[in-house]
Amino acid sequence: MFPPAIAPYLDVGAYLLDARAPASTLYLDKLLVGKELLLLTRSAQADARATKRWHAYFRAAGYPCFVVDSLKATGFDGVLDYLAGLLRQKQELASRRGMQNPVLRMAALGVPNVGKSTFLNQLIGRHRFKTGDKPGITRGYQWVRLFNDVEVLDTAGVLRDPRLLNRRKACWMLLNLLVYDAALREETVELLRVSLPEPAWRKLQAYYHIPPEHFARGDWLELLESVARRRGRGVDSDEEVDRTARQLLRDFQRGRFGRVTIEYAGESPVTSPLFATPDHGPLTADGV
Repeated sequence: MFPPAIAPYLDVGAYLLDARAPASTLYLDKLLVGKELLLLTRSAQADARATKRWHAYFRAAGYPCFVVDSLKATGFDGVLDYLAGLLRQKQELASRRGMQNPVLRMAALGVPNVGKSTFLNQLIGRHRFKTGDKPGITRGYQWVRLFNDVEVLDTAGVLRDPRLLNRRKACWMLLNLLVYDAALREETVELLRVSLPEPAWRKLQAYYHIPPEHFARGDWLELLESVARRRGRGVDSDEEVDRTARQLLRDFQRGRFGRVTIEYAGESPVTSPLFATPDHGPLTADGV
């Protein structure tokens, strides 16, 4: 978490959202109102049309937003162009005030394990920017230099209000943003079951080699039974239920069932209290 004393010196708060569940992974910080940059990351794992709708939704709400994927290194040119534009604005303002060598400072923020470090490493490494630690504005914090005039706070961003964690625990565990918790097993597997589109069901059935007569989607436990039975096991004990649930969630997180989106723009409410809902009609399938 960036220290509150640094907030006035930050020009950009770059919030990383998991593109599969943007509503559950966006938590805006009250110290950075008006400085938001939304980044829909892990986009290669989400349904492309659904991500396009989220992109349009956030832009309609007045937030700059880009779709990126850190592992595939896509979408970064747009982010860099946006930062360059902000830097030019800051340089022009500084020039009018007789100031020299202004620096644009950004903090990468997001819920735990959403991919902040991977994003920053890609942002730095993809364009071969020089990196080097430099004392921050507040003693004890470090900045990483991207350009001569752009720096990123090298501090992990997390939730400032931990109570927000309790609202979407099952979703977070499904996306591997939360460590596995057996108490959330039923809710999480059920969330996966109701979220899988037809193509994902076919991939799941093929991946586990489940014949049609043994494939049941009825509820979370029947789904686990189908997976466990084909692996030569059952779900006759809590231990077996837990083992199968872990396997199913792990395979989903590795993308074995293709692109899956869990939350949809205009349907899943964004729980961040500072988020301004866009005032527009229903989005089309093309996201406009």
